[in-house]
Amino acid sequence: MKSERLTASLSDIAARSPRERLEAESRYLVVADFRMGDGGKKDELAGSRKALFAILGKWYLPRGYTLVLNGDIEDLRSYWIKDILAAWPEMYALFDAFAEAGRLRKILGERDLTLLRLSSYPYELHHGLVLERGGIPILLSHGHQASPPYLGRDYLSDYIQHWIGSSKRPPVGGNPEGRERYKTERRLYRASNRLGMALIEGHTKRPLFQSFANRDFLVAELERLFQDAETRRDRPGIERSAVDELIKRCRKEAKARTSGSRRAVSGPGYGGGEEISPGLFCPGRIIGARGLRMLEIEGDELRLAYWTKSKRKGNIRASAEGSGESDAERQILEGTPYARATARRASVGATLGRVAALARKESGQVERLLSPPG
Repeated sequence: MKSERLTASLSDIAARSPRERLEAESRYLVVADFRMGDGGKKDELAGSRKALFAILGKWYLPRGYTLVLNGDIEDLRSYWIKDILAAWPEMYALFDAFAEAGRLRKILGERDLTLLRLSSYPYELHHGLVLERGGIPILLSHGHQASPPYLGRDYLSDYIQHWIGSSKRPPVGGNPEGRERYKTERRLYRASNRLGMALIEGHTKRPLFQSFANRDFLVAELERLFQDAETRRDRPGIERSAVDELIKRCRKEAKARTSGSRRAVSGPGYGGGEEISPGLFCPGRIIGARGLRMLEIEGDELRLAYWTKSKRKGNIRASAEGSGESDAERQILEGTPYARATARRASVGATLGRVAALARKESGQVERLLSPPG
């Protein structure tokens, strides 16, 4: 029932959202969960202020990227909008620069939903954005629609949100936040399959690429390397160094997990006993454990990028996130200590083609389940 309500809700959001066509020269940058506050000690983004301003302003703005703010940019649950505006003038000036070039898209999350009440907010607000390539859609929405109490409800007042949240009995044992996040991802994953479209969300806060969490990607890559070795027995086998590196990363992932937490560590499309659909993406919260996380779309390529700070060129920790790039392939932002690495990459056309094929298989019909409005 919850999955059906979410599918209907996302279908409605897609029908009411602006639509843009992905062309060969298209460039989009998707970021989420800034949660800007008053700039004080409790404002978690404050420590990344300098890095974020430099990366957005000196890398993505001059390269013609459209900036998609995918929800929860302002934390209006904890701070007043006047205090946020006063604390982040340079960030809003940067948003203005993207907007003046016609390259800013602002999507609402649960923490900045009350922006709809403001009469003087400077940017156009939406619940989603649809990007199309070959007639197959990618829906960008924050994703809170998949979590109670928002499931099936597009609008809730702050009072009702806090009342429902405070009235819940606190769960006992394990990691309830991790389990709820996994359930939310599963609902979004299944909605993607039913609707025949890819989804880009931000609400669950951990990086997902083609429905894979980082641990899943490492395991799948190991399996692929061993399968390649089996099918190429007449040729040299897999490189030992590649396997050793992946095993090392898997061990780091395992060590990072809390022992006995019982939290779900796999992505929504992995190990569930059903055919994997590569239709769910999440850049994660902008501030990650190893750097700033962003999702890039450029032409036919979709990338999960990490930005880290380093005093010297080779000291980039993004490889811990699954990147197979060498130090030479990592890009330094000139005049700054920040460097960019690509942890994942995929073809947009191939991904959407598979999403559509699996949707037809699941629904038993050839026509798409979601058609453009009127």
